[in-house]
Formats: sequence, C-alpha cells, structure tokens
Amino acid sequence: MRKNNAFRRAAALMAALSITVSLAAPAFADTYYIDYGDITITKNEDGSQTIEQGGEKWTDKAGEETVITTSNTVIATQESDLEGPAAEDSDFGPVVEDNYQPAQPEDAEKPEGADQPEGADQPEDADQPEDANQPEGADQPEDADQPEGADQQAQPQQAAPAAAPAASTPVNKKENGFWGNTITVINNFANTVLNLTLKDVKIDVSHTGTENYINPEAGKAALSVQGDGNVEIELDGKNELKSGHFRAGLEKIISAGTLTLKDDNQKAGSLTATGGSYSAGIGGSYWGSGENITINGGTVTATGSYYGAGIGGGWKGSGSNVTVSGAAQVTAIAGKPDWGGAGATIGSGGSKTPDGPVDGKEIQADISHLTTGYIHHIIYDPALVSEDNPLGIVREWWEPERPQPNPGAPAEESNEVDLGTPGLHVETLEGDPLPFNAQQQGRTLRVTTDTLAARLHGTRQALEALQEQGVEQIQFVTTLKTTTLSVAELLAEGGSWFALEHDGLVSRQLSAAQAESLKCWMH
Repeated sequence: MRKNNAFRRAAALMAALSITVSLAAPAFADTYYIDYGDITITKNEDGSQTIEQGGEKWTDKAGEETVITTSNTVIATQESDLEGPAAEDSDFGPVVEDNYQPAQPEDAEKPEGADQPEGADQPEDADQPEDANQPEGADQPEDADQPEGADQQAQPQQAAPAAAPAASTPVNKKENGFWGNTITVINNFANTVLNLTLKDVKIDVSHTGTENYINPEAGKAALSVQGDGNVEIELDGKNELKSGHFRAGLEKIISAGTLTLKDDNQKAGSLTATGGSYSAGIGGSYWGSGENITINGGTVTATGSYYGAGIGGGWKGSGSNVTVSGAAQVTAIAGKPDWGGAGATIGSGGSKTPDGPVDGKEIQADISHLTTGYIHHIIYDPALVSEDNPLGIVREWWEPERPQPNPGAPAEESNEVDLGTPGLHVETLEGDPLPFNAQQQGRTLRVTTDTLAARLHGTRQALEALQEQGVEQIQFVTTLKTTTLSVAELLAEGGSWFALEHDGLVSRQLSAAQAESLKCWMH
C-alpha cells in the first residue's frame, strides 16, 4: 500500500506518541506480517487476491498492493518518518539538510556454507535406484507418482495478525531476525499477474524435513510459487529465504507462468535464496525443473544446495527460459557435487548414471536487455579447498564479461579512456593515477578498477563525446561498490568537470565545483 505524505506523517506521529498501539493487526489493509504464521496468497478470477493466515481470510481488491513484512520493519518505518524529507513540510521532526539521504543497507550477505546440509546422510551405494523412496511433499516429474499434497504446502494453522487479540504474540521466531513461517503464492489463472511485495522478510525453515535415503521427508519451502498464472515479486529492503530438505529456496512449481523478481520501487531491494538438499536456490525442488524465471531488478543471490542449480532445476531437473535484464545484479552459485554431480549456476541440476556423477548443464540466460546489471556465476567443489583456493572455486565468470584492470600496463596506456578529447580517468582519493579498464556495453560504459577506494574523474568534453557515441550511462565498478551515473544528468549539472568517489561500500558524487577544484594528474 502506498501512503501519501500526510498519511505517512500521521502514522509516524501516532507511532511516536503511543507505545500502546497493538501490532497484532496489520497497519494497513494490505500489509501482513510473517511474524504471525504461514501466509497463503491466492489470485481470484475477478483480479482480487485472498490472503489466508491462521484460518482467517482477507481480500485485497484488484489493483491493491499486497505487502508482506515484519512488525519490526513497520515500527522502524514509522519512526524513520519522523526524520528526513518526510518532516520537511511538517511542524515536527529534526531539521534536515538539503542533501539528506537515507542510510543504504549493506550488500546482501552470501549464504554461508553452514546453511547447506552436510552429505553425512548420503547413501554409501553410489547408484540410486529409480524406484527409491521419494521424500514426502517433494516435486516429482510429470510421469512420477505424486504423494498427496506434494505440490502444495500445508495451510497455515497459527494465529492471524488481523483478527488476533492484542495479547497475541509472534510464532516461530528464530535468531538474527529470521522466522520459521512460510509463504505460498498461488495463481491458477493464465495470462494474469499476482503482485506481491516482500519487505525485509527473513525466513529460515532449513531445519525441516529429513535427508534420509531409506525414509526421506521433504521439508518446507520458505516461499513457494504455484499455478499457471504469472507472479511478480517486488523486492524492498533485505529479504532472505532458506528452505528445508528437498525444497528450493524460492520454489517455482513447474508451470507456464512466469516468476518475475524486480525492484521497481528502487528501495535497495535484495533477495538471498538458499535451497535445501537436492534443490535449486531459485526454481525446482527435488526432481523439479525451473523455468520461466525473470529477474529485472534488485540484487539477487541464488545458492543451490547439493546437486541443485543456483537458478533452474533441482536433482535431475532441467532449467530453461531464464532472463536477467535491466539493472539486476545476480549471483548464481551452483550446488556442490558429492556422490552426484554438481548443479549448474543457471540451468539443470546434477544427477548420476551408472557411469558416475553428471554435472548439471549450463544454459545461456537471456541478457539482451541487460543495462547496468550483471550475472556472477560461481561453481564450488569442497574437495578443492586449499590454502591457494580457500573457497574451493572450480570456475567463476561474469556476464557481460567483466573488464579486469591491468596493473602492469603503463599509465598512459591504461589510465585514460580515449575519446579524442581530454577523457575519463581513475585516480586514488589523493589524486594519483590508478590502472583501470573501460568497455562500452550497449548504451553503458563500464569503468572497472580493482581497488577499494578510487575516484572516477572526467571532463564535460568527455561526457559530450560519450553521448555522441550513444553512451547514456557510466557504471563505475570498484572491489565492493558499483554506481551508475546518467550522462545526461551529469551534463545538466554544468561545470567543466565531474567526479565520483568510492571508499569501500560508500559512494559519493562530488559537485561540479568540487570536481573542478580537485588536484589530479590531468590538471
């Protein structure tokens, strides 16, 4: 739900003045808390969406936004409305400088290896019979016998936030802000879209299910997407999903519908999805395929567990029709091998034949509409861990190919973009030249340097030359930070110089006057 400024200020004032306001009910009609139990969202024929939690039902009308968050996030949001730009035209709140900017969240953390199940329960016999027991509730191929309820998680049985009394308390709370409750999204109407926003949602059900060859049991999926209709998930803030055994981190039951992850609100949206054993980070669970997956915004990290793809299929499952576009920044980490083959970063899951383990097949994602985004592919093998290779990386690559700096090249060959005019260059924050590479990719110029702290510095003539070459934006990439600048906006600021500084995770754009006054090797 989008609130106007007056409403936001009123809500903030109420939160600040009263600590007795109950958080047992959603703050707004279409905001629901994962704290209070499992949530199921179902698309209806009339375009509305039914939300179920703890035996209670609510309906969001067609066109309304359905938001899932936590009560702690709501408190923080209301309190923050007393500060910053929201207070500029009100009679309360602190004085705010004109250049006020909200604090940026830290980059999404990589899933730790500890979250992935150990291979201790793997069968000693290398060959798995085709008729071996399947985990209850796991995805099966279309021609396999499905146990009852295999493709859908159990309906919630816990207290609902909207109807619960004020004394109600959250359920399944875990450490570090995680919750042991799940989300199920169902859209059975083809060519329609179910819209959902995740706002700072952290779910960990990685302990559920059992990885046992004799009597396996599927765990819970942190978020399961089902049905032939389309589902679009807006990412606001930092979201993390960790699923149980035999379930994908963000599970997409195979269907004709498309799952889209986006960050249209541009609220530093991110998602980290970690699959359970035999499953993908995003896509298919055990024996499940992952297809029709689009990521067009936000920072997304997808980690497959043993044998699962980062994005795509679980054990013996295929992966197809994956698209990464716009400014999406995607890291796809293949599931590790053991007695079976490794999963692909994007593609199919690993498997095993009588001849031995078979790694999952990589597929080419559609990146034809990628602008400033990228895909970072990583394949690990624990057997290769050593002092020289502490992570056990088998292979690592980027799409588009990431330019690498050449520190050994002379400064006059590596430190300036040749535009036929005084060009762009990279320097230390003290003004000394640094080696870098620059590469035009479509309408984007990527300038990369392998250092933590650096300054991108250039002239108005350089910007005009880039614009003539069809460059619309400049992407500055250092070791921990990536920032994108619009060429047109830089030109509109006036001045004869511009500058952008990175210092670790911090980015700062200098004013035209500051950029012109800097001491550097080109002056």
